[in-house]
Amino acid sequence: METSISIYSDVVCPWCYIGKKRLEKAIESWEGDHPGDKILVEWKPFQLNPDLPERGEDREAHMVKKFGSLDRVKMMTQRVSDIAKEDGLQFANILQGHQPNTFLLHALIRKARNYGKEGELAEVFFQKFFSEGKNLSDDSIIQESLTQVGVPISELEEVRKDSPLLAQIETEENEGKMLGVTGVPFYIFNEKYAVSGAQPVDLFLQVFERLQSEVEA
Repeated sequence: METSISIYSDVVCPWCYIGKKRLEKAIESWEGDHPGDKILVEWKPFQLNPDLPERGEDREAHMVKKFGSLDRVKMMTQRVSDIAKEDGLQFANILQGHQPNTFLLHALIRKARNYGKEGELAEVFFQKFFSEGKNLSDDSIIQESLTQVGVPISELEEVRKDSPLLAQIETEENEGKMLGVTGVPFYIFNEKYAVSGAQPVDLFLQVFERLQSEVEA
């Protein structure tokens, strides 16, 4: 069985990072039991905060503006950090630091597909933002991320100038919204079944089982 999964995600979305880890565990489990199967993952763009300035803004101010009082934001970030820990992820103080505009990061993830590295680059961006508290608006951090996965740092400036690619990212994000993607993570399996949210591993396995039963029917 061959399965394609399109993941609408944003690298500043904690539930997307948690969902990524849970899906990876499901894929590892499924492929362990079905070594002949092939699961292909493609990353799709979604911006949680498309109206942010290009250089981003202070994270605490951003969060308070978006969700209300500082006390509420602290409670929310503590809850998601605790859940992330259960999934083996160590979040830094995700209330502090810088909130980036992620449009360029999505374009770089897409460019990394040419190197077979899109999933790896998404992982590094998640890690830099949530676990290391790094500023993803900083060119040096972006270049560090590219180097880490083996993508030439020259791609940063190339992508900035790549009007067709930037237009494609914008188009794909709009297409996702037309499909009903209003929040992330959002997964589409074989362009047929949709799963929304950072669901448990077992739910992803149930989707694989349904797809297999349809192939065998």
